Amino acid sequence: MRYPLRVLFAAGLVALVAVAAVVTVRLTAATASVAAAIASTTRWVPAAGLPLAVPAPPQGSLALDAVMGGVTTHLAAADAAAVRPIASVTKTMTALVILDQHPLRPGEEGEVLTITQVDVADYLRVAAENGSFVPVRIGERFTERELLLGLMLPSANNLALTAARWIDDTVPAFVARLNARAIALGMAHTHFADPDGLSAATTSTAADLVLLGEAAVANEALLSVASSTTATMPDGTVVSNLDRLLVLEPGWIGMKTGWTPEAGGCLLFAVERTPTPGSAPLVLVGAVLGQPPDLTSGWSHPELGGAFDVARAAASTAFSGYAAVRVGPGSIPVTGRLSTPWSASTGLYLTGPDRVVLLRAGDSLTVTTSVAGITAPAQERTDAGAVTVTMGGTVVGTWTLVTASALEGPSSWWKLVHG
Repeated sequence: MRYPLRVLFAAGLVALVAVAAVVTVRLTAATASVAAAIASTTRWVPAAGLPLAVPAPPQGSLALDAVMGGVTTHLAAADAAAVRPIASVTKTMTALVILDQHPLRPGEEGEVLTITQVDVADYLRVAAENGSFVPVRIGERFTERELLLGLMLPSANNLALTAARWIDDTVPAFVARLNARAIALGMAHTHFADPDGLSAATTSTAADLVLLGEAAVANEALLSVASSTTATMPDGTVVSNLDRLLVLEPGWIGMKTGWTPEAGGCLLFAVERTPTPGSAPLVLVGAVLGQPPDLTSGWSHPELGGAFDVARAAASTAFSGYAAVRVGPGSIPVTGRLSTPWSASTGLYLTGPDRVVLLRAGDSLTVTTSVAGITAPAQERTDAGAVTVTMGGTVVGTWTLVTASALEGPSSWWKLVHG
């Protein structure tokens, strides 16, 4: 059967239009996905090796923690679970409980209390027993801050008793409050028999006391008091802090000394340093118990010398085990490349600022990557993904992966063939 010429022409025109439509669709259709190949380690150890072990004392107990950016790391424990008398380290809990009931901001003086005949009797008895005291007289007025300074710096036993009655009317009621606070802090092996630590029945462990020290460091008013080197009492008497490391060691911020014949030398301490500009501060919190006196090194209070020696050596060794590491585009172990089915490709690189992180030798950072959807053509420095670095669950930073060069789109011929 022969078709008329006009019918054949019309059929050819329809076919041509159909082909043109297919070509148009293929030339304008979305291109194939761009494939990303990213090589990364999930566990990154920037500072190789192992830190020096914090030296254990030949006797007694030691516990030491590092606190940085909300992350606590246990650095040392030597007989740290042994229950021992803690002497005047007790007054740290006494001060914390006072501030629980009457909070202060640093620099505030707080409420005023008036010295009574009972307070004077305590002072005279403590002085007669050769205990630590601050002189008081009937009617003398102490601000809360002055009370805390007298309690923490010269370790006045009589002011611990005055504070107990101020808070709870009776010393036994206040002691019960101390024990309740210890339970709340997780100090499961601690028992308070008095607010000043003279009783050998007031006991704790080095590990428990580190928990107390961390709570004290978090209380700005208490830290302000404990880190003071001197203070003036209401009668003009100038008192000095018994913790001599405050003036001898950089970054030392207290916390409390203690000594009795039963307890030996005791020290609850905290040290803060920022080893490298830009890094987060590193705080060490430690407790030393049951130390013998050091009669050879010239300490002004030789009964505390052994505790000072142990704490100083522990802090020095702990800080030496940290390295400041720059985390950023030049150091994070991530490489990447984008490629296409039509043989166009480009490398990827990280952008963003460096951050300084303090790490112990051998500690690791966690690296995670994500890829953004990207199509070609794409300009140079197009966002193609992200890299996040974390330390102990805390985010150190997030950086952006961008294209190193422009990514060409497919040619028209490639689209026609592969569309």
